[in-house]
Amino acid sequence: MAVEISSEVKRIAFLMMVFVTCNGVGDAAESTAEIHFYGRWGLSDTSNPWCAWQGSTFAAEFEGRQISATLESDREEYIRVILDGDHRGSRRIRLEAGRRVYELANGVDLGRHRIEVVKETYSGRGRLYLRGLESHGGEIIPSERRRPRLRIQFYGDSNLAGYSLQHERNERGAEFSGCHFTFAGIVSRMLDAEYQNISVSGAKILGSSNSVMSFFDRMDFYEEQPKWKFERFPADVCVLNIGANNVNRNSKEEILRDYLILLRRLREVHPESHIVVMNGYGWDRNEPANYTDEVVRKFADENTSRVIFPWLFNEWHGCEYDHAGMARFLAEHLETVCPDWKAIRGMDVLDGFGRDGDVANGSFEEVAPFGGFAWRYFKEGAIRVHDPAGSSAGEWFLRLPEKSQVHQPTPASKSRCYTYRLMLRSPDSGEAKVRIEFRDQHFRSEIEGAAQEFVFNLESEWREYSVRVESPGGTGEPSQDTWQIILRLVSNVGTVECDNVRLSEGGSVGKNH
Repeated sequence: MAVEISSEVKRIAFLMMVFVTCNGVGDAAESTAEIHFYGRWGLSDTSNPWCAWQGSTFAAEFEGRQISATLESDREEYIRVILDGDHRGSRRIRLEAGRRVYELANGVDLGRHRIEVVKETYSGRGRLYLRGLESHGGEIIPSERRRPRLRIQFYGDSNLAGYSLQHERNERGAEFSGCHFTFAGIVSRMLDAEYQNISVSGAKILGSSNSVMSFFDRMDFYEEQPKWKFERFPADVCVLNIGANNVNRNSKEEILRDYLILLRRLREVHPESHIVVMNGYGWDRNEPANYTDEVVRKFADENTSRVIFPWLFNEWHGCEYDHAGMARFLAEHLETVCPDWKAIRGMDVLDGFGRDGDVANGSFEEVAPFGGFAWRYFKEGAIRVHDPAGSSAGEWFLRLPEKSQVHQPTPASKSRCYTYRLMLRSPDSGEAKVRIEFRDQHFRSEIEGAAQEFVFNLESEWREYSVRVESPGGTGEPSQDTWQIILRLVSNVGTVECDNVRLSEGGSVGKNH
């Protein structure tokens, strides 16, 4: 059965509006009996629903083995299709400019299913229109709109928008971008929350046409009208992830001033929301993360807080497993704000940030949806091998062909002792180099003279190797002190295989450990 966005749907939408307005703000204009809308949708004309912002979603339930949608896009974009809540198994579809029918799912089992379609990208001027939804060999089933546990509003720049999300080398283009596995999407699923992702590349705090102040209330970044009606989405939490693009453009005093102006404006439209100022450290020595605590104090609003995460990306933007790390930081922070906001689901993406002082994914057992496994630059030759009988721990290990390498960053502190333990072997008497680097707070700024290298001649059987290093002492300037340690593993000669990598801290330099 096909559901056309027609006068009949108009009638259904009107009846829903009459019914729902008595039961809570925000749901009235977001549903028909068959189709439910999430995000910022233009629904004033229910025969012509449209969206622009990434993360905007429509959902429906159906019976039948196949379901398709008639979509019209003003330009090339990508959507993500989630069947029955399987986010990791979801798939992306490239939309061409114009009106076309797209198969969303095919060959599914008989029975009742739920389909969600997310606008993954916002790659330029243009909108996405839903023209129809059709189940082949079955029907679209009327269903109630799922009420979220929480509502979260996100505002930010390219990192939040998911720029280069599916590439470890910051490759540009819509094919590498997407919002579903940004920290906004990941943490919202952890909290069972509905969310809006209002973010664009290059965005600043305020003072330009490309600032949060200029677009936070828009339905479409490129058009001043129509304005979004905030009563349609009474957010419990408002997350502001902005400020990186202001570095080296504005002074600290100017950034502080701009933050306060923006926060006051956001408080006007989100009067009941808890506002979180979220930033990363490790981007720049003068980055806002160093003083967002001062921003929050000056704002003097008891329903406002800050959270800081480590910028471990080694690139301008994080990819999926970096965003999972950011999501964890945000989820843990929100639980401290309100215990009722504790995450009720685990992350559906590998966390690329090391936990409890250890490296991330040291046994290579996990992988992100796009293929990365949180050891940087796997596309430069590293191979993740599945061999339960042949691995030293778990079912997977890493293989490095000759002259290839990977590296793994982890937060660190000044004047501390660190020990790495690695299981290594080589099928052809290879030679492995382990290089340990230290970086300060400035992006890609290795501390001069601090790196140490170790070379190992490997055997054919697994053997544990360990290296112990000391991080540089303090400089008197915290932003130039150690905040990151990097293990770089290189295959100098032959094939190098690696498994069960662990990192431990042994205390302060000069003390027994």
